[in-house]
Amino acid sequence: MSDREPATDSRRRQIIVGALIIGAVGLLAVLLWLGRAIPGLFGEWFGVVAGIASTPFLMEATFVVLGLMIVLGLNAWRHHREGDECVYLEQVGGPGSENLPESARWAIYRDEPEPAEAPDDLVLIEGAIAIGDFDQASRRLADLDPERLDETDVLRLRLRLAEESGEHERARALRERLSGH
Repeated sequence: MSDREPATDSRRRQIIVGALIIGAVGLLAVLLWLGRAIPGLFGEWFGVVAGIASTPFLMEATFVVLGLMIVLGLNAWRHHREGDECVYLEQVGGPGSENLPESARWAIYRDEPEPAEAPDDLVLIEGAIAIGDFDQASRRLADLDPERLDETDVLRLRLRLAEESGEHERARALRERLSGH
């Protein structure tokens, strides 16, 4: 029952807003008609406007213009209240994306996503090891500066690569070097 209450509340608000708009248009028409009784220039102005608004062909055009102004006003108010309706769509593509469920292939963001940062070499090596791409991990390790190969983080990655690729002798040697740090 709680799921239905917000929809009913929203429907009531829409009906109330619609009734208020119709009432405001009716009140405007009555004020134009009664404004003819004002003496002087204002009375004449109201008389001319009421005459133009009630002329058969011009009455329809008047209501079209009035309706257009109401729609534009409501849209401007909604746009101000809800913000920009522009959203950012991110889609997943490439090999294997057809195996994903439809709802996992895209995401909609109201705010612009942060720009992607370029991962450093160690993160790329760790990712390659995690997905089992040992050749890529080895190539990236070979591209590192020789001074970095003795850093603790790099030694841990080298040890993990050796263990997961089945090179037990190299893994033992790397464990000994790592324990010396």
